[in-house]
This record gives sequence, C-alpha cells and structure tokens, in this order.
Amino acid sequence: MQTYLITGAAQGLGKALSRQLVEKGHQVILLDKELKALNAQYDELNSELVALYPMDLLGANIDHYQALQNTITEEYGKLNGVILNAAILPAFTPIENFDYMQWYEVIHTNLNANFHLIQNTLGLLRKSENSKLLAVLDQNVDLHPAYYGAYGVAKAGLEQLMITVAAEHKNTDLDLYNAKLETFATESRGRLFPGENSLDLPSAEHMAKRILASLLEDKIDPTIQCL
Repeated sequence: MQTYLITGAAQGLGKALSRQLVEKGHQVILLDKELKALNAQYDELNSELVALYPMDLLGANIDHYQALQNTITEEYGKLNGVILNAAILPAFTPIENFDYMQWYEVIHTNLNANFHLIQNTLGLLRKSENSKLLAVLDQNVDLHPAYYGAYGVAKAGLEQLMITVAAEHKNTDLDLYNAKLETFATESRGRLFPGENSLDLPSAEHMAKRILASLLEDKIDPTIQCL
C-alpha cells in the first residue's frame, strides 16, 4: 500500500485519480478548496484509505504549507507520490485585455502554490523508495499559445520548475514526470466551450488510467515524460 497526495482532488481528473488509486488499494490524501465536493467524494469512496485536506491554494500562506507537511509527517511519515493537478482555467483573453488581478490569482494558484507544495513534500517523498512527483500540464499551451494568458505562462513555468527539480534529484530514487496532456472532458472546459460535445473527447477516467499506468506500471506514454 502506498500513499499519494493529490491536489485539485474533488472533481475531474483529480477525482478520477483518487478513485482509481483507492481501487488499487492505495491511500490517498485529497487536497482541494471545495469542502462540499470533498465530503461528497469521501462518502462516495467510503474507504478508510481516504483522507481529506481542505485547502485553498490561492489563500494559503507559508504556515499552511508547513502545517500540511507536519500533518502528513505525523499521520503517514512519508509519501510515495504527489500529483500536482489543481489549476485555475480562466476565460481565453488577449494579454492586452487580461485583468491584472486575475493574472496574479492564476499565476499564484497554478505556479507559486506548486512551488510551495513541492518544497514541502520533497522530504516526505525522499523517505520512500521509487517515489513519484507528477505535474499535470497542457499540451495546448504549446500547440495553440494565443489567449492562454496567465494559465499558459503558469503551466510553462511549472514545466520548467519540474525540470529543475528533476535535475537536482537525478541521483536519487525520486522520479519526476511532466504529463503534457491533450484536451479531455472536464467541467471547467465545458464552461469555456459550451458548444463542444464532451463525448467527442477522452474522459477524465481515461486520462487517469494513462497517468497511473505510467506511475505504477512504468508504461510508456508519449505525453507523460519521465524527466
């Protein structure tokens, strides 16, 4: 049995990942700002393998991240994996018209928060053999960069952050992954593209299976790069 921390775990890809990990007999710590959705997921999974950690990455300060590290250390002692999935996806807006407050919020949630999460979980990951740290990225940022604004900048920054951490841990048992995923069906995408048929896109469950096949079974996936 392994222990995984998943951010943005209350819906979409994070929810699918947590469900599939529990089905495989692993412990999951579900971090999300939506307490109501977290509680609903806890009831749905109905398993002693599930722990909830309500946390708003936008409003969290250094003390909150330290408290997260302390709690995981006290309850579990180590982590086998961390999946950085939480992100804000704002409306597609030209840089000229991008609201500056939203810019700061997206950069903070999608990039700065992940820096703090990585910094406060690396020690826990190094306590496990063959531990995994994975960041969920978006290949559309490379393919169609216009109008992605702060979201695109933050995802690009997270990609480089992961590359940096991987280079600093090349002589350890920690494996880092950048999952540069193609478009798939999510609630947030449905709001941005209301005319799009979600049935034409891969599901979050499908994407979760691919990610876990790479993490748990070392299966090669061209969109999930081991750094």
